[in-house]
Amino acid sequence: MMFRVLAGMPTSETEMVLAARFEELGSAELVASRPTTSALIDAAGEFPEIDVVLIHQELGPAPVFDAIRDLSHRHPQLAILLVSPTMDPATFTGAMEAGARGVLPHDSGIAELETRVTKAAEWSRTLRRHLESASLDLPASGVRGRIMAVSGAKGGMGTTTCAVHLAMVAAAADRVVCLVDLDLQTGDLPAFLNLRHRRSISDLVDAGDDITPGMLAETLYVDHRGPHVLLAPEHGERGEDVTARATRRVLNALRSRYELVVVDCGSTMNEATAMAVELADTAVVVVTPDVPALRGAQRLMGMWERLQIRSHEDVYSLVTRHSRKNEIQPDFLQQLLGTKVLRTPVPAAYRALEPGENNGDPTKVTDEGLRKAFTRLAAELDLLSPPAPPGNGGKGGSATPSGGLGSFAALADRQALSPSTRDVSGFLNASVPDPARRAANGSSPSPSGGYPGTGSRGGGGGQGGFDG
Repeated sequence: MMFRVLAGMPTSETEMVLAARFEELGSAELVASRPTTSALIDAAGEFPEIDVVLIHQELGPAPVFDAIRDLSHRHPQLAILLVSPTMDPATFTGAMEAGARGVLPHDSGIAELETRVTKAAEWSRTLRRHLESASLDLPASGVRGRIMAVSGAKGGMGTTTCAVHLAMVAAAADRVVCLVDLDLQTGDLPAFLNLRHRRSISDLVDAGDDITPGMLAETLYVDHRGPHVLLAPEHGERGEDVTARATRRVLNALRSRYELVVVDCGSTMNEATAMAVELADTAVVVVTPDVPALRGAQRLMGMWERLQIRSHEDVYSLVTRHSRKNEIQPDFLQQLLGTKVLRTPVPAAYRALEPGENNGDPTKVTDEGLRKAFTRLAAELDLLSPPAPPGNGGKGGSATPSGGLGSFAALADRQALSPSTRDVSGFLNASVPDPARRAANGSSPSPSGGYPGTGSRGGGGGQGGFDG
């Protein structure tokens, strides 16, 4: 069994010495070496089968402990060993706190190097097997996760902002959440979350029909603030590779491993976003209270209906930039669009969003009005409670409408589609006064409000900055 090692060495001399030692090892091979911390972090994403990362204490330009911390957050299954010329307690403490598995003397002999690398690699492979076995296709209860697709009526509606904050609120309430960027040309989740990750949904497209737990573990970014993240391609032209069929495979694989999958569809429709909206248990259109946005929402939902993807009665409208001074209020907006308008609008607090967006950290949004709005929206959409098991009376509506999908020919393979459970939220007819339709869709809406008032598991405040 050969273990694979990636190294970060500050000079060509240290790299040559290390390479010479690895040539004499029979159980490990040096796959690559990088001269800087940034290049090392990038390389860890380029080589998916790496077991151990050796990082020299003098590697720069970023502080080596910061680089270890970044690597351990991005790739928790990797064993990181610090190669240090000083074996003092401060070095050990700093390395352990940053996430390293140990400290290796820079002048280690062949025997010590092989022993330490072997033990670290065995730990890495054991953890990888544990992560894969813990995320099998379906839990024992047979419960599938919910998919929520968030689309913008047009650009600049705050679609990504809403998707990110709703995912953060759900994760803070102990839901297992995956946030997917399907805005394939202009997706900007890395800026919103201040992350660098070379892998994207394109890597899963290349995997074909068999998307294993290991592939997901290598492709998803594990955000320490809560949700796991699947990014759009770094280069927009690669978005064309993400077909409807590939989107279906990816979302079904995620649905089997996560309680909630939040999909940011952006403001344009293509094969991928059309499939996401069709598969979704809940579809949300983000709209601002102005005529251009309303026309954009009507055009978008009109296309969904013509392609038999989703009827406008089966869509939520989420109002952003709300103010009592607006000429168009949510109740009038509902009459114009014919959708179910969520009772909680997002207030027009542009400046209050800036700390989160400028720092790439949604938890820095401390405005009480915004925090309560996103928390109440999450409760209204039933994102804070675990998914209901199949056959749980009162939930679930009609399956996805049958029929052709117009110009999106790649969506024609409809027989392979998993059945889509519609009314999982219990709020679908919250704005419709017909009591018969209320009864047909299950229980009445839960009270909205901050976590203490939602009645959801793990609803205590102080998590993720959205405790309300």
